[in-house]
Amino acid sequence: MSDDTIAPASEAEGETENERFEDLVGEDLVISRVEADNLALSTSAVGMARAADAQITGSAVGAVAAKHDVSMSMAGAVAVAAQGDIAIERAGASVIAAGGDVHITQGGAETIIAGGSVSIDGGGAGIVAAREVAIKDGWVGLAVGSNVEIAEGVEVMFRPREAVFLGAAFGAVFALVFGLIVGRRGFDEE
Repeated sequence: MSDDTIAPASEAEGETENERFEDLVGEDLVISRVEADNLALSTSAVGMARAADAQITGSAVGAVAAKHDVSMSMAGAVAVAAQGDIAIERAGASVIAAGGDVHITQGGAETIIAGGSVSIDGGGAGIVAAREVAIKDGWVGLAVGSNVEIAEGVEVMFRPREAVFLGAAFGAVFALVFGLIVGRRGFDEE
C-alpha cells in the first residue's frame, strides 16, 4: 500500500480538520471515522464510514453510509445504509437500509428495509420490508412486501395472521403503559 493512497485529500490543501479521502484502500487499519469517495477496507475496524461506494472485507464496522453501493464480505456492521444496492456475503448487520436492492448470501440482519427487492439465500432476517422479497434458504421473522416469495423449507416465525396478533398485543401494551404514565402525571399535579 502506498502512502498517497491513505493520505487525506484535505492535507493536500493544507487543511487537517476534515479527514476525507478520494480513494482509501486499506488493510489492518483502525479508524474511528472516515469519509472517502471510494472505500475498500480489509481486516480493519471502523467506527463510522461515509463513502460514495464502499467495499468492506473481513472487517468490523459500526456504521457504513454510501451514496451508491455497499458490498460486505466476511464482515459485520451495526448499520449499513446505501442509496443504491447492498450486497452481503458471509456477513451480517443489525440494520440494513437500501434505496435499491439487497442481496444476502450466507448472512443476515435483524432488520432490512429496501426500496427495491430483497433476496436471501442461505441466511436470515428478523424483519424484511421491501417491494419484493425472495427467500430461498434460511429463515425470516416477518416479511412485508407487495410480492413475497418464500421457498419451501424456509422457517417463518410470523405469518400475516400472527403478525396482526403481535401488532394488536403491542398496541394494547403501549396504550396501557401510555395511559399509566399520563394518568400518573395527572395524579401528581393535583
